[in-house]
Amino acid sequence: MEKQKSTVPMKSANKVQIATLTKDLGLAVQIDNLNTLLNTQPPKTWFKNHKGNDYLPIDRVKNNLITIFQDYDWEIQSIQVIANSITVVGNLFVINPITGRTRKLAGVGAWPIQLKSGSAPTDFNNIIQDAIQKNAPAAESLALKNAASKLGKLFGGGSDDVEFAPAYSKEVPLDEIKSAMHGND
Repeated sequence: MEKQKSTVPMKSANKVQIATLTKDLGLAVQIDNLNTLLNTQPPKTWFKNHKGNDYLPIDRVKNNLITIFQDYDWEIQSIQVIANSITVVGNLFVINPITGRTRKLAGVGAWPIQLKSGSAPTDFNNIIQDAIQKNAPAAESLALKNAASKLGKLFGGGSDDVEFAPAYSKEVPLDEIKSAMHGND
């Protein structure tokens, strides 16, 4: 004998506003504003071109770090030669200017070791005299840029497939935000 399943009609729930989920609405709005800035597409004028590829120069990345976070620390974890490339792994430390929380972002960069023309990629007898001196800092710059890119599009990270949507500042009326920030003065 087949049992019938009983169904209980559910009341339609009110749509939950994300802004009601936070303890400090003013802080949530400030964090939204920071994340909006970090996920802004950088101006085309910031980019340089090398052999048909656009890239964000390391000086622009460092300038953005100082401008937004006022300071940062960069710590190299390792430097290795893998195949014919110098690989640098490091950690970028920034302090969130709103929350005071330290954020650690890992980055990796590799740069091919320059060899004399016509050399096999692993023929280290044909390394150009100052190749390591030039290529190690290039790998370090790429590692720092890779770590910073995790902060958002402003640092060359993210893709157009992922779009930041400020959930708190978008849904909350301006009067409510002001009230939350000023403690209902």
